Amino acid sequence: MDAIASGPIDAWTSENSTMVGVGMSMEGIEQNPVVYDLMSEMAFQQNKVDVKDWINLYSTRRYGRAVPLVQRAWSILHHTIYNCTDGAYDKNRDVIVSFPDVDPSFIARPSQGYYQNDKSLVSRRSVLKEITDSFERPHLWYSTSEVVHALELFIASGDELSESNTYRYDLVDLTRQALAKYANQLFLKVVEAYHLNDTLEVVGLSQKFLELVEDMDTLLACHDGFLLGPWLESAKKLAQDKEQQIQFEWNARTQITMWFDNTEEEASLLRDYGNKYWSGLLRDYYGPRAAIYFKYLIKSLDEGYDFDLKNWRREWIKLTNDWQNSRNTFPVKSTGNAVTTSRLLFEKYLRSADIESLDEAAIMQ
Repeated sequence: MDAIASGPIDAWTSENSTMVGVGMSMEGIEQNPVVYDLMSEMAFQQNKVDVKDWINLYSTRRYGRAVPLVQRAWSILHHTIYNCTDGAYDKNRDVIVSFPDVDPSFIARPSQGYYQNDKSLVSRRSVLKEITDSFERPHLWYSTSEVVHALELFIASGDELSESNTYRYDLVDLTRQALAKYANQLFLKVVEAYHLNDTLEVVGLSQKFLELVEDMDTLLACHDGFLLGPWLESAKKLAQDKEQQIQFEWNARTQITMWFDNTEEEASLLRDYGNKYWSGLLRDYYGPRAAIYFKYLIKSLDEGYDFDLKNWRREWIKLTNDWQNSRNTFPVKSTGNAVTTSRLLFEKYLRSADIESLDEAAIMQ
């Protein structure tokens, strides 16, 4: 956000500048409203903006009143989540929405290198290309402990701000963000148990991961901004007849899952390109996909064979294509209490979480 608050002014005042205005060309906009709010405002600014002061006023404008705890939370978010300076452009690669299509033997345990199929430790360089081709590790550029604290401050303000629709949106979004990093940690623990040939631990942790996906779906259902239903229904409303309605719904489902250039055993390179944390999508697609992967992990340990990557891919692709062709409907209105649900999930997953491990889960090297 600091770059947004200064970049347009630097460009406008630079020597021989031909800049005449500020505009945005987004591929998707229904996320991180604070970023678009500031960027839109820069079209009317002649001087750089002090983001610290701006974001302090932002929460007051957004929620209709000044609440010190939330202002402190936004100050934390400014220098953590909204301060990515490492140049990486694709942030939404968490395990739930961008599940690894790779043999678990090639997924690193934190600080321990990579494993070949014979479970012997090998150098990162020797397997880098294979991993890069099939697995994009989640990106983490901030301290999760600070963000979890910001979430605590948000939750503590729930009694004062629960009537604010924008507060409830941000609360759900921030809780989702923290739980997504926790899910990355859980997945790595599953992989570690697999490397240790601990079937019971793989089973237990896999079940916990899938339960987390279900809980996150329940959380997302608490706000209209995180529902799958409106996306599908808006596509169908554009149709002029039944045939078009089926086609448009298929297009909408395909866009957010796997684009249709796959074979039965080879996934499209454009998979999870438009992934979304939407209620309905987690419960109906992301959760079942993860369950298939875990099934083959357990089968590998039970039978004493390598992970069956070919059949994992076959089942995953079939699940995807079946889901794209299905016509089941999803709610278009939210259900549940965002504040209550966020509090419950914070206590269940984040109150005693190993925060350092959350950071490690995104590094994976």
